[in-house]
Amino acid sequence: MNLKLVRGARPYGAPWQAIAAAAVLVGLGIVVAAQPVLEEGPVVCPFRAATGLPCPTCGLLRTAHHLLGGRIGAAFAVNPLDAVFLLVVAPALLLLWIANATRGVALRVTLSPGQRRCAWAALGIVVALNWIYVLVAQL
Repeated sequence: MNLKLVRGARPYGAPWQAIAAAAVLVGLGIVVAAQPVLEEGPVVCPFRAATGLPCPTCGLLRTAHHLLGGRIGAAFAVNPLDAVFLLVVAPALLLLWIANATRGVALRVTLSPGQRRCAWAALGIVVALNWIYVLVAQL
């Protein structure tokens, strides 16, 4: 695996429509997560509405709600993968995207085909284990 921070690289090239949609969704998510009570509400997940089972990311708004309230333990109790994403991955991606868009730095990752298969397998295992946790915790 080759990880490299590159200065002045060509921007990633996210279309402005995708950026605007992401900004709107993040804004709406913050507004909803900041509401005082989010324990029960309408089912907005198509998977849960169709099957009655929680999906692997079920509880994202409740996790965000707990994080905004400073309750990190409660956020991890709802969905550990969502909590890690909101605390670590999303801010890191946002900072890298901003740095890249301003021609500061870009993260370039080069994986061999075998490494790529291993990375996807590891991600699949993590998501599956998290889903098992969510199923056990919410049923």
